[in-house]
Amino acid sequence: MNHIKAVIYDIDGTMMNSEPLHIAAWDETLGRYGHRFADLSEHFQSTMAGRKPLAIAEGMVSELNLAVKPEVFLDDKTSLFHEKAKTSLEPMPGAINSIHRFRDAGYRLAIGTSLDASYLNIILRRFNISGLFEAIVTGDQITQGKPHPETYLLVIHKLGLQPDECVVFEDAETGILSAKAAGAWCIAVKNAAAIDQDTSAADLTVASLEIMTVGLIHGLASTQASH
Repeated sequence: MNHIKAVIYDIDGTMMNSEPLHIAAWDETLGRYGHRFADLSEHFQSTMAGRKPLAIAEGMVSELNLAVKPEVFLDDKTSLFHEKAKTSLEPMPGAINSIHRFRDAGYRLAIGTSLDASYLNIILRRFNISGLFEAIVTGDQITQGKPHPETYLLVIHKLGLQPDECVVFEDAETGILSAKAAGAWCIAVKNAAAIDQDTSAADLTVASLEIMTVGLIHGLASTQASH
């Protein structure tokens, strides 16, 4: 029998097609210090998704030996990104419809993101989805970012549910590992526009939220021999 009661959304790359805007903002910020985003190692670029922004900034400053404090570097990037997000941010295919579909089906909705609350508020207002989520955890509420399970453990605690009563939608390997370490179900949503991620730890991988149905959630428990 399926006991999933809540759907938890990651934001960047899962609900929002934000990676191009993030890269543009990082690139523009790096340009102030004589570098480009392309100067970062392939490994660094492939492991950015899902990490706390400050950890990413610290990594960039270290890898490229930039003469700036990570906090200052991040503030510059964040300002640029927020301006871009206010006018150019778009949802991932099917994301907004899926929110209404699962809410109408009786699932409780929540958000677990490594990003800051000010950015999330831009999204909630821009796409008119404020008030639809019962529990929200942002990066400024946690001390250990994904793949550590803290983000999703806190979301689940706020919902007052057991981990196996929740399913997480994630696009990045770090987020998938975080959800699974928290004991939740996890459905990986492929992001064709981003650096390819290893989704093998997820319970199910789908090409898009456009095809994500209530039936697929119901089928999780019955198609898995163990959780």
